Amino acid sequence: MSEIPERIEREMFEIRSRMAPDVKDLKKHTEPPVLAKQAGQKIKDRIRGAATKFGKSLADSAHRQFQMASEAGKKRDPAPFTDAVKSDPRPLILLAIFLAIFLAVSLLTVRRISNGRSNDN
Repeated sequence: MSEIPERIEREMFEIRSRMAPDVKDLKKHTEPPVLAKQAGQKIKDRIRGAATKFGKSLADSAHRQFQMASEAGKKRDPAPFTDAVKSDPRPLILLAIFLAIFLAVSLLTVRRISNGRSNDN
């Protein structure tokens, strides 16, 4: 009977000895800095992929709207362009925002230039 506990102890020691490298490796891979770095990389990759996908779809939509606008000008029928804008208004909205920013910057620049000239006189 005393042999059974010793045999169990010996087997447990052998199992622990074989598992020791695996446990060390597991600890190394589950340290907080390693996990944070992996999570940050995954998030960056997903954001980069989503931005690329959004940019491609936006570029395709803008190209389609540009083609429809030129076709509408040639045929004197705005219906295809209107349909293209209704199906995806993002390019036109971004164009409007860009023009509004450009207009605001232009007005501020003109104001600054005109204020400089009025102070010189």
